Amino acid sequence: MQMPTHMEINGNREVIMEGCRGVLEYDTDVVRIRTNRMTVRFTGRSLVIKCLTVDSLVVEGFITGIEFLP
Repeated sequence: MQMPTHMEINGNREVIMEGCRGVLEYDTDVVRIRTNRMTVRFTGRSLVIKCLTVDSLVVEGFITGIEFLP
């Protein structure tokens, strides 16, 4: 059974994401994550992945945008 995607946003400084299937792109300006049904793209400045597990991650930095892509 696949875990549903759940995202918690704490201001514009932190995103906790559960239900991740992999990191597709990782840079200080862009973090792109694959989930079960879509791709989520975070943009900003000084972005870092603070915690990464099999199915979740924490992105920290100055987040300026979140896109949901097919």
